[in-house]
Amino acid sequence: MKMSSKARYGLYVAVELAKKFERAEVTTVSALAQATGVTEKYLEQIVALMKKADIVSSTRGANGGYMLTDSPNNITVGRVLRAVEDNLEIVDCIHKGCKNKCNCVSRNLWAKLYENINSYLDTISLKHLAEDNI
Repeated sequence: MKMSSKARYGLYVAVELAKKFERAEVTTVSALAQATGVTEKYLEQIVALMKKADIVSSTRGANGGYMLTDSPNNITVGRVLRAVEDNLEIVDCIHKGCKNKCNCVSRNLWAKLYENINSYLDTISLKHLAEDNI
């Protein structure tokens, strides 16, 4: 399984915001772009997905920007990744209908792997990741 750039950059953004959460700092997209090395235009798309999932909030104006909606301790890596990705399914047939369901010998393997990946990602908070404590 290979994570998309949206997933990687979404996580970079979330960790940057986690580092500033205790100081209640808002961060602009241009500051996030400088910190992550990603274009502002692409980050705006990613942050919009995170805002829709209620992971970040925005403040308008001269001193505006983005910040996490909750403590980094309460936001998991899994939540961030699911917000910016369509899903984290490793094969298409896990939740969609599978043509070969009766004959597929590996469907249960993929379903359990998917479940374990998500469970693991949900044990890691942004705080742990920001402090490099995983």
